[in-house]
Amino acid sequence: MSELLDHEPAGTGGAEIAAAVRGAVVRFGPTTVLHGVDLELLAGEVHALVGQNGAGKSTLVKALMGVNPLAAGHVEVGGQRVDLSGPEDARALGLEIVYQDQPLAPRMTVAENMFLGRERVRAGVVLDRAGMHRRARQVLERVGADCAPDDIVGDLTPTQRVQVSIAAALAAEPRVLVLDEPTAALGAAESASVFDLIRAARADGVAVLYISHRLHEITALADRVTVLRDGSRTSVAPAAGLSTQDIIAAMVGRDLDALFPDVPHTPGDPLLEVRHLRSGELVRDMDLSVRAGEIVGLAGLVGSGASETLLALFGDRRATGDVRLDGADLAPSSPLAAVRRGVALVPEERRTEALFPGLSVRTNLTASSLGAHSRGGVLSGGRERRTAEDLVERLGIVPRSPASDVATLSGGNQQKVVVGRWLARGGRLYLVDEPTAGVDVAAKAEIYRHLGELAAGGAAVLVVSSDFEELIGLCDRILVVRDGVVAEEVGRGEVDEKELTERAAGAEDREVPAAVASAPAPAARRPAWLRQAGVGIAMLAVVAALVAGSPGFLLSSGFWDVLRQAGTPMLLAAALAVALGAGAFDLSVGAVAQLAATVSATLVVAGVPTPLVLVAGIVAGAVIGAINGGVTVLLRVPSFVATLGMLFLLVGITLGINGGLAVPAAARSFLLLGQGFVGPVPAIVITAVVVIAVATVVWRFTPTGLRLRAIGDDERTTRLRGVRTGWVTVNALAISGALSGLAGVLLASYASGATARDASLELLVSALAAAFLGSALTRTFLFDPATAAVGSLFVTATGAGLIANGLSDEWLGGVQGVVLLLAVLVAVARRRALGQVVIF
Repeated sequence: MSELLDHEPAGTGGAEIAAAVRGAVVRFGPTTVLHGVDLELLAGEVHALVGQNGAGKSTLVKALMGVNPLAAGHVEVGGQRVDLSGPEDARALGLEIVYQDQPLAPRMTVAENMFLGRERVRAGVVLDRAGMHRRARQVLERVGADCAPDDIVGDLTPTQRVQVSIAAALAAEPRVLVLDEPTAALGAAESASVFDLIRAARADGVAVLYISHRLHEITALADRVTVLRDGSRTSVAPAAGLSTQDIIAAMVGRDLDALFPDVPHTPGDPLLEVRHLRSGELVRDMDLSVRAGEIVGLAGLVGSGASETLLALFGDRRATGDVRLDGADLAPSSPLAAVRRGVALVPEERRTEALFPGLSVRTNLTASSLGAHSRGGVLSGGRERRTAEDLVERLGIVPRSPASDVATLSGGNQQKVVVGRWLARGGRLYLVDEPTAGVDVAAKAEIYRHLGELAAGGAAVLVVSSDFEELIGLCDRILVVRDGVVAEEVGRGEVDEKELTERAAGAEDREVPAAVASAPAPAARRPAWLRQAGVGIAMLAVVAALVAGSPGFLLSSGFWDVLRQAGTPMLLAAALAVALGAGAFDLSVGAVAQLAATVSATLVVAGVPTPLVLVAGIVAGAVIGAINGGVTVLLRVPSFVATLGMLFLLVGITLGINGGLAVPAAARSFLLLGQGFVGPVPAIVITAVVVIAVATVVWRFTPTGLRLRAIGDDERTTRLRGVRTGWVTVNALAISGALSGLAGVLLASYASGATARDASLELLVSALAAAFLGSALTRTFLFDPATAAVGSLFVTATGAGLIANGLSDEWLGGVQGVVLLLAVLVAVARRRALGQVVIF
C-alpha cells in the first residue's frame, strides 16, 4: 500500500478544480516551513490533509486563506490565479475556514460571530439583525448546535463553539470549506453530526479540505489524502483502500509501534476518594475513586459534567462534597491550593486556560515548577534550559528550540508543552482533560506512554476524553458519566467504542441507574436580567440615599443643574468607551477636550462664527485621534503609550496657545451651546444626548460598530474573519477624538471660555470611572457609549449629592477613584474580563 502513497493520482476524473496551491513556499524569518508544496481541491470532494505536528498543515491552509504570505508559488481559485492580501480576499472568493482553535469573539453573541466580516444590512447602513438571527438559527439547527443566536460565545461549551464555527462557515455557502481539526474536542456522538454536514457539503459540490489526527475519520470520510512531512508533500493518493497504518507510515516515515504502549503499572490503595461532589448545574452528585498507580477515565457526552468535575477537583469551580486525597481532606479553595497538594490539571482549552502566549516554550514548560528551578529565590536559567531541552526531546516538540514563542507552535505541539509542564513538576493526582486533542499519532503514543509511566510511579490519573477509543485503550477503568453522576463502571476490555458511546448516551433500552434517578435537580439560575440589574439597582440606591440626606439637590432646578454639569463628562465618557471598546486605551481624551476648549475660545475672540468653531473643535479632535491610531497601528506602539505621549504633547500645545492665561469667550451665539435652554431643558444636555444616541446606534446596530466591538473583544479572531483591523482601530480613535473635541467646545461654552488651569487629568479620571462603571451595566461587561454616559451621569450626581450633603468639592477626585475601583471589583465578582482593554 505504501507504493500507492508515492505518486500523484493520474487525472481528476473531470472534476472542477475549485482551488489550488502551486509550489507554495512559506518562510518565517530565516526558517522555511513549506518547501514548494502543491495542493488541489476538487469540487464535490473531501480532500484530507495529514501530517505530524509541525509538518506544515496549518501553515499551508493559512497560505490558501491569504493569512500567510507566499515567498514563492501562488494560489488559484476556480482555475484563475489570484493574489490574496488577506483572509477578506479569500472569503470574498468563496473560501471559508474553521480554524483548529475555533477563534471566536468570546463576549459577543453567536449570531454576531457567525456574520462578523460579512454582516447583513438593511438600507445599506443598519445591521439586519432579524435576518442574521433567522439565518443563524437555520444553520445552527442544521449542524445540531444546542445554542441560540443570542447566546454569548464565552458561555458555550467547547463542542458548542466548534458547532458555531462550522455554522458560521456554512452560512456563507462556500465553494471551498476548510476544516482544521473540527472534531478534536468532540466525542463520537457529536462528531457524527459533523460528518453528516461534511457529506452534505460534498454532495452540494463544495470542495472540503479536512485536517484531522483521528485517522479513522480520514479513512471514513476522505476521497483523497495528501501527506505532508517536514514542510514537504511526500504523497497524495486516493483514500479508497488505505488503512490507518498506511497513512501513519507515510506521515512518520516508518511503521509506528503500538499506539497504546504497554507500561506495566499495578493499582494500589485509593488515592482520590470523592463522595457527593456537586458543582454548578452539571456536577450533581459525583461519587468516584482512583487508586494510586491507576488510570481512570470519565466517559460522558457534552453537558454530562465530566470536564466540570475535573475543574471542581482542581479548585477552579465552587463545589461541595467530601473530597479526600490519600485519606486527608482535599477540598481545594483555589487552583494554587490544589497544586500545593500535588494535584495537576491539563485543561480542555489549552490556548486560553493553559498557555502563556508571547512567552517561550522554556518558560511555559517550567511555569508550574519555578521553585525547583530557583536558587535563593532567583530563577536558574541553566536549570530551566536543561529541563526544557529534556522535555522538548522526550515529547518531540517542534521546533526544537526552547526559546521559541509558544504562540508560534502548532496546536499539537502546544498540547505537548502543556503536558510537559506537569511532567516537569510531578504530582500525586493528575487531572487530564482531552490529553491528545489536536495531537498527531506519534505524539499520542508518546503522551500515552508518559501517562502510563506516571501511573507506574504511583500517581493517580483521572482522564476525560471525547475520544472513547482513547479511553478504552488507555484506562484501567472507565466511569460512564450521565447527568452529573457516575452512572456505571466498566473495566478494561469490557466494551468497544460503539457500546461505550451508547452507554454514555443512555440508550433507551438500558435501565436508568439509581445514581442518575436519585441525583438532585440542579439549582435554578437567576435570570440574566436580574444578575445584570444588580449594579443599576445599587446606583439608584446610592442616589436615593443622597436625596434622603439632602432632598433639594435633585428637585426643581437642581435636577437640571446636575444634567448641565454632566453634559461634557457624558461625551468624554462615551468617547473613552468607544476607544476602550475597540481595544485601545485613549488617555488623551481630557487633553483633547482641554485643547479644543482653548482653541474654541480663541476662535470666538477672533470673531469666527459659532458653526465654524464647532466644526473646528470636532475636526481637530478627529485628526488628533487619527494620529493616535496611526502611531498605534503603523508604528505598533501600544495605544496606552501613544495616547499618554499625546496627552503631554497636547498639554504643552494648550499652554503655548493660552500663555498660561484664561481665554474668555462672550459671543452670545457661542454661549448658547453650553448655557442656553430649549424650554426647561439645557441645550448642552440635548446636544450630548443626541450625539451619544447617534454614537450608540452606530456602536450597536451597524457593521462598523460590530467590527469595533469585535476587535476589542478578540483582535486575532476579527482579523482572521477578514476585517482590516488596523483601519478599524484608527477609526475608533478618530471617533473618540471627535467626541472629545465636541466635548471641549461645549466645555468652553458652558464655562464662558477656557480656563488657565489644566484639567485634562481630572477629565480623564472622570471619564475612566464612568466608562468602567457603565460597562458593569452591560451583559458581558463590554464598554458602550450609552452605558458610559449613564455612568457619567451617576458620577456627576454622586458628586453633586455629596457636596449638597456637606462634603468639600476637594474630595470629588477621590469619589471618582472609588467609583472606578468598585467597577473593577464588580468585574472580578462576576468573573468577567475588564471589557476589551489591553494596555501593554
